[in-house]
Order: sequence, then structure tokens, then C-alpha cells
Amino acid sequence: MGVGSRIQERRRELDMSRSELANQVGITPSAIANYENSVSYPKKEILIALMATLQVDANYLYRDYLSDQMVRTLCDGMVPEREQESIDKYRKLSDAGKEVVNMVIDEEYQRLERHGWDHYPCWKPGERLKNTGFILQEHRHVLYVPEGSIPKEADFCFQIQIDRYEPVFKKYDIVALGRRPTGHNEMGVFYLNDACYIRRLYHVGGERILKALNVMDPDVRVTEEDDFRCFGTILGKVQGEYELRME
Repeated sequence: MGVGSRIQERRRELDMSRSELANQVGITPSAIANYENSVSYPKKEILIALMATLQVDANYLYRDYLSDQMVRTLCDGMVPEREQESIDKYRKLSDAGKEVVNMVIDEEYQRLERHGWDHYPCWKPGERLKNTGFILQEHRHVLYVPEGSIPKEADFCFQIQIDRYEPVFKKYDIVALGRRPTGHNEMGVFYLNDACYIRRLYHVGGERILKALNVMDPDVRVTEEDDFRCFGTILGKVQGEYELRME
């Protein structure tokens, strides 16, 4: 059974029409028909969308004629190496061993999803720029915390990734932010001319100054010509138990 037949088989298992599958993936029903009849083959980004919509992985689509190693090579790192290593080990376990692993995973998942936990979008810095500037990562994580452990005004969180904010923040600290303007002498995450900064905002004689949180970086003055925005005001550090997961 080829890839097209596997797509068709799974679509029918989910009781989906070609039009329904096409709408969710963002292509035409005729394209789905071509894939299922092996007239054409989906591009990588469409293949990923198909697997997500059909709730299957590459092993399901290719299991009839590709080895696990060939699947990993073809998919070019779609599954992180550490996760693939865990999957490989899981497949070698006895049924009793798999049952133990499944029990642990189910318990951990239920712990995160149980009542009494809040969740917030959490961003991390991407490419580093000069003077502790950075570009935000395109993808985000989700932070799970016990209910009430973060100020109720918080809208999102941000994880520190360098040690140049000490002693105010340490590397890997997570801060909670509210989407409101930052006042005088308050800290926030700011956008200034294509770069983001974690700084303290000062209003001095009509000027706005982004004060560095360490002595190694210079302060930055904001002029009227600058493209300047406040992403959020820092409300405090996240304390105690939490779980950070990829969205």
C-alpha cells in the first residue's frame, strides 16, 4: 500500500470527504484525489499538514516500504532527535514495559491538564543582536502554572536566555507580563527599530530612555523618529512549580 492509499485509508477512517480534508489542509479536493491515486506527490509542507490533520506520523504513511531510518531522513528532522530516541527505545520494550511508560505519560499529561492550573503563552528570544537586543522566536511555548501563582493582570510570559540581566534576572528566569504601557521606572519588553529589549523605561525631561539592567550595556535613548513600541510591562518573576511546553 502506497502513501496515497494510506492517505485515503486514514481519511475514510475519520469519515472525512476529500473536500473536508482539502479545506483543513488548505489545498483543493482535486489535489487530494491526485495524491490518493498516486498521480502526484505532496510537497513537504503539505505532507506535514496532511499528517497533522489525519493525526498520523510518517511511519504510518511509509511503513510498507521504508525503514525507520529512511523515514527520518526523508522527513529531515520533523521529529526531534531526543524524541526519536525515546520512540526507538519504546518500540524495543516488552508489552509490560510499554504499559508502564504509557501509565507515566498519562499521569503526567493529566497532571498538566487537571483543574487548578493556568496556562499562558510564553516567548523566548531568537537571534541575538548587539547591546542585549534580540529578535523574538516565531514559535511560542505554553507555560502551565498552579492557579493564582502569577498576577491576574498577566497576559503572557517571557523566558530569559542569557545571564546579562543579573542581578535583576538570572538565566532561564521566566517573567510574567501585562499588555499595558510601561510607566516611569518600570521594566518591560520593548521593540525599537527591528530589535527587542528587556529594559527599564525612564522618562527624563521629555525624553524616553531604555536603561540597561547591567553595567556592561549602554542605555538607549528613544527619539521621535524611532519605531518604538511596548510589548508588555514586567509584573514579576514566575515562582514555584511550572511546566513549559512547546505549543
